[in-house]
Amino acid sequence: MRILLSLIAALVCAPLAFAQTPSLPTCEAAAHRALDFWLGEWDAFRADTNAPAGRSSIRSEDGGCVITEHWTSLNAPYSGRSLNFFDRNSGRWEQYWVDSTGGRTHFAGGPIENGLQMTSGPTIPAAGGAPVHSRVTFLARPDGTVLQRGETSADGQTWALSYAFIYRRRAE
Repeated sequence: MRILLSLIAALVCAPLAFAQTPSLPTCEAAAHRALDFWLGEWDAFRADTNAPAGRSSIRSEDGGCVITEHWTSLNAPYSGRSLNFFDRNSGRWEQYWVDSTGGRTHFAGGPIENGLQMTSGPTIPAAGGAPVHSRVTFLARPDGTVLQRGETSADGQTWALSYAFIYRRRAE
């Protein structure tokens, strides 16, 4: 009888204990959606010549908390990937980029008008040389394309364009 009463008490109290368990955070807030315009399957073209530059697959994963990028260059044996996410503690977007040269860069930043911009502190290029700051900007354009600009700087103040790509959704 004592076992039966204990079992009944446990069953009655279980929903109360479960209801008091704190819920896990989600990534549904608008701040987590600032880079969603970049999601999809893309062909990238040089902005200056319209020549094909590469292909990119951008996905929302892990409950919408992480945006993954897989890049493959069409004109060089080069590829890379990035993890992008909104850090609710700092209120900033971050990107971790790694590539086929062994290069890696950590960017941080946030929304700008029509897009998102992130910068890195000085990092030593994979090929060696002086440390450089890097900046990446993603701009949603009215025609549904995305402009991605990559820039470098020796001092973090004066920026030089490294590349500019227009991302066009891949025809399905």
